Amino acid sequence: MKKIVGVIDALNFTPSQLDGFDYITREAGGKLTLVFMENILATQLPLTGLHADGVYTDLRTNAELAADVAKRKEENLVKLIHACRERDMEPDMHETTGIPILKIIAESRFADLLLISHNTSFATLFDSNPTRFVKDALAEAECPVIVIPEKLNPAREVIFAYNGTSSSMYAIRQFTQLFPGMRDIPVQVIYVVEGGAKELPHEKLLKNYLEIHYDEVKYTVLNGEPRAEFLAQLMHRRDCLVTYGAYGRSRMSRFFHRSEAENVLRTVNIPVFITHP
Repeated sequence: MKKIVGVIDALNFTPSQLDGFDYITREAGGKLTLVFMENILATQLPLTGLHADGVYTDLRTNAELAADVAKRKEENLVKLIHACRERDMEPDMHETTGIPILKIIAESRFADLLLISHNTSFATLFDSNPTRFVKDALAEAECPVIVIPEKLNPAREVIFAYNGTSSSMYAIRQFTQLFPGMRDIPVQVIYVVEGGAKELPHEKLLKNYLEIHYDEVKYTVLNGEPRAEFLAQLMHRRDCLVTYGAYGRSRMSRFFHRSEAENVLRTVNIPVFITHP
């Protein structure tokens, strides 16, 4: 049994989030813990948004904002409990308030896998795509992370991004250990030629490892600029899951630079598994 943590923004919950959390948890054979998180800054900053005539700022007093936040939080908690019952889900659940990224880093230290919806933000103002929270969680989490799209389709293929480095193999091994039940799903290993090396690095060792764990594995070698070539392979996919090696660590250790992983998160609608040693 694995401990899997799913992150819920207490002020911006939608029941569809649970579908992805439930699917991944079942595939991993894990126990889901939902962290119902309220950003401590939510009542300390003016709320800004878009209106037909432009940008508006919510000028209510802090007391009025706090009352609104408390109401929305309570409504979403009721909605969350009801949505879990509808799906026959029985997750552990706890409410917490604080600075979201700091809380989630602590949670990840005691988890086997962290699940985040791709648009989880906790922002009181405008945010980026991917959101700042998602980018920070990927860089700082102390366990593997899966970023889940708005609509998650069952995986019919697992794609391993591989370039021969220890971080790319570490991600493959972590995924394999977390999801032993996926051995019968077809696997594709994608290697983009780097430095003129057209053969898979450590090909014999890689094939031996994967053939022990998976029933069907194919290997694709691409030429060209790695970021563009890999993104082109994923652009129109909706039925796969992709793994990446290190994200946001030192230049010597990371597989894909932040910008490359973020292009995938921004562009494609598939779950992305990212981890680092």
